[in-house]
Amino acid sequence: MTSLAPFPSRSLSYNAGVLVRGKDALLIDPGLYPDEIDLLRTHIYARGASPRYVAVTHSHWDHVLGPEYFPGVPVIQQQESLAVLAEFGTRIEHQVTEWERQSGVQRDMPFLLHEPDETFGDRFELHIGNEAVELLHAPGHAPEQLVVYDQAEQTLWAADMLSDIEIPFVMHSLKAYRRTLDRLAQLEVTTLVPGHGSPAKAREEVRTRFDTDRAYLDELRRRVEAAVSAGRSAAETVSACADIGYSNREQNEEAHRLNVETAFVELGGDADPEHPGWNRFQ
Repeated sequence: MTSLAPFPSRSLSYNAGVLVRGKDALLIDPGLYPDEIDLLRTHIYARGASPRYVAVTHSHWDHVLGPEYFPGVPVIQQQESLAVLAEFGTRIEHQVTEWERQSGVQRDMPFLLHEPDETFGDRFELHIGNEAVELLHAPGHAPEQLVVYDQAEQTLWAADMLSDIEIPFVMHSLKAYRRTLDRLAQLEVTTLVPGHGSPAKAREEVRTRFDTDRAYLDELRRRVEAAVSAGRSAAETVSACADIGYSNREQNEEAHRLNVETAFVELGGDADPEHPGWNRFQ
């Protein structure tokens, strides 16, 4: 049995994670609600361990709520997070505050982002108990996204990728996202946990998720490149990509449209303020 335990939230199909080995625990994106974060703490202490690190996979608002609940525990992020927080920190704090207001979460002090205590470039090794786990830079969804790979147990915490309910949300770069999937597909993985959705618990299911997401990104790039080459507008490109296949169409329809608009600019199309893609959320 893997020592990595996912904790599903009652909101957003969100997963927080705890990896316990010996006396050490690594928390991954601890959140969302205070009572859910308390469950993570209880899980750790019930096993006679203590929090040693908090890994924040990226700086989107739903992934940054946990560090304040573990004061003194070093927070690790990929180094691009420093630029993201400098540019968008105030907006992220506002997004958290608005979500807490809508969700009825009460707090005594305003939410403030916790800047990372340590950052890394491409790869960072953490020792949890007697084993090492790797943090790997995995851009595409976000420029500073990281994943957590436990080679000993062939487990991958995939951040906001490889979900069974979401298509790839290409909020940063289509090309980077595709390269990231190719890199991660080389890892030996038998258990995969996405940031949103259900874990994949067999090698075949893991492979299917990689194949499905790579096929979607390849078709998206092919269609958008053809539209840009033909001189089509952003709106025309959205129409040309409307019949691309993807799962959970009703749930993911807006995300697909935003992917098309974002890829249109990345692949050489003229920026259109009426079709800004994911940029409107940045």
